[in-house]
Amino acid sequence: MEPTVSRQFRPVTETILTLGATLVMGMIDADTFLNHGAVFVSAQTGNLVVFVVKFVEHGWQAAWVNVPVWIGYFLGCFLAQGMSERLGQNNKRRQMRWLMLADVLAYAILASLQTTISTIWLIFCLGIVAGYELTVFRQVGGIGINNGIMTGNTKNLATATYQAWVNGDKVARNKQRRIAMVLVTFIIGCAVGARLAVLTALGVLWIATGLKLILLAWLFMPAAMENPDR
Repeated sequence: MEPTVSRQFRPVTETILTLGATLVMGMIDADTFLNHGAVFVSAQTGNLVVFVVKFVEHGWQAAWVNVPVWIGYFLGCFLAQGMSERLGQNNKRRQMRWLMLADVLAYAILASLQTTISTIWLIFCLGIVAGYELTVFRQVGGIGINNGIMTGNTKNLATATYQAWVNGDKVARNKQRRIAMVLVTFIIGCAVGARLAVLTALGVLWIATGLKLILLAWLFMPAAMENPDR
C-alpha cells in the first residue's frame, strides 16, 4: 500500500515564515516612522494614535497622511483572506508558495519604484503589503499570533506567564515562549530598521525583498516539507 503523501509544510516552516514577517514589519515600521512622516504600516494602533495627535495639535493637513496607510492595511487584510481561500486549497504547499511569491513581488516592485512614486502612494502600498503579510503569516509553533499588534501580544504574554508560573500550566509555558519570541523578533526588526533608515533609507525595502526571497526559497527545500520525497 502506497504511503499517504502529505502536501503540508512542517510546523516549523509556518513559524519561520511568521517570524520573518514580524522581523520585516518591525524594519518597515521603523523606516516609515523615521522617513515618511511618523507613519506605521503594520502597527495600526500606533498609527491611529499618531493620526489623532496630529489632528488635534496641527489639524487635518498634518494628520491625513496617516489615513491612506490604514485604508491600505484594511485592503491588504481583505485581499489576503480572499487569496488564502482560493489559492491551492487542496495543496497547502502550492498555496503558501504562491502567497509568498506575491509577497516577494510586491516588495520588489515597491523597492524599485520608491524613488519615483509619492510618499503617500508608497505608504499606501506598504499598508496593503503589511495587511496581507500579517493575515497570511501568523502561526508560531501551532499557535495563532497577531504579529502586528504588540499591545495584544504583551497582554497575552502576561496572562500566559501567570498561568505558567503560578498555575504550573505547561501549555501556557509553551505559549509564553512563543509570544516572547515574536516580541523579541519585532523589537530586533525595529532596531535594524531604525539603523538602516539612517544608513541607507532606500535600502530598507531592498533588504526586506532579499529576506522574503530567502523565505520563498526555503519553501522549496525538503527540510521545510512533510514527506519531501513524494
